[in-house]
Amino acid sequence: MAIPELFWLLLPVAAVAGWFAAKRSDSRGPAAFWDYTSNFHQGLNVLLSEQQDKAPELFDEPSGTSRDTADTHIALGNLYRRRGDMDRAVLLHQSVIDKQELPEEVRATARFELARDYDSAGLLDRSEQVFRELLRSPFRREDAYASLLQLHEREHDWEQAIVVAIEFSRSTGENLRSRIAHYYCERAVLAGKESRVGDARAFLEKAREHDPDSARALMMQASAALGEGDHDQSLLLYEQVESLRPELMPEIIDAWFAALQSAGDPQRLLAFIKRIHGQRNAYSVIRSTRAVIADLHGSEAADRFFKEQILKRPSLKGLRDWAHDQVVLSRPGERDKVQVICDLLDQVVEDKPAYRCRSCGFQGNVMHWRCPGCGHWDSVSTIIGVEGE
Repeated sequence: MAIPELFWLLLPVAAVAGWFAAKRSDSRGPAAFWDYTSNFHQGLNVLLSEQQDKAPELFDEPSGTSRDTADTHIALGNLYRRRGDMDRAVLLHQSVIDKQELPEEVRATARFELARDYDSAGLLDRSEQVFRELLRSPFRREDAYASLLQLHEREHDWEQAIVVAIEFSRSTGENLRSRIAHYYCERAVLAGKESRVGDARAFLEKAREHDPDSARALMMQASAALGEGDHDQSLLLYEQVESLRPELMPEIIDAWFAALQSAGDPQRLLAFIKRIHGQRNAYSVIRSTRAVIADLHGSEAADRFFKEQILKRPSLKGLRDWAHDQVVLSRPGERDKVQVICDLLDQVVEDKPAYRCRSCGFQGNVMHWRCPGCGHWDSVSTIIGVEGE
């Protein structure tokens, strides 16, 4: 980090330290105040001149002002961590922890920051150990639980994530049912990849025990039922998903149609198409329904349905499909011009993301249950509107 950048980062530290020093000088007199602020500014000068080896010594203060020094050391340790200097960050935070005379709240804060130092350095075992030590403290316990969950999520250690989340919930009353359900779904995904069908089924049952309305668990159970030929169960589960999370229809429509067609009940299939026909639908639902109608009633009926639907809910994707239809229908002299429009729309649609995180704004073309940007669960959803579905 360049010196000017470090200077601006240290300004808040200087302000806080000055405030603490001024506050405490009332009871200790002006001599203590000037001794402390003199040492503090000497420390700043050493840091800005890049003689960091001397800085921790100069930030030490006389006895009687140890709380001020501790707050300063914690803040400086955080700055060192931000600039990637983990050794000094650990040194400063550990020095606060080692001062037994400090209030436990201050030492707990230093311990929490030390765990973050280890985490940033990639020393995850040490980080986990320090976070777990904090679980025995009345201070920073919730922060330690939350950080442990984040650590296990990053490492995809879903078994430990479940244990910590249940402890967290029981200890603090935090509602983590949906999150725990996702952890069990992750375990079910891994079990499925390893052909442990029984384990996968059991994990999904556990997911719904914690969150009966888990759309993800319902979708996975519906997919499993479809694969096993239990079409009625699959259809029942997809209906529950639509009822709970209608915005997920683009994700389940193809499997829903597959279940209807495999069930061998034409009237049920036609009733479903009729229901779709009477509502405003996402592009993916329109596209899939158009294909089914074409198989049942021919392309002319499918095209009529398609045009009616894109007029109800216009989108770039629908316009692109309509333009491609016009290439086939256009006269030879106009075909090249229409193709240019198609190529342009293809490029525009290709550049548009399909999903967006409501929490951080992350965008992509793959559905994520946990946002890769901010780590929130259930925050990524299909983009609805002209540029999306």
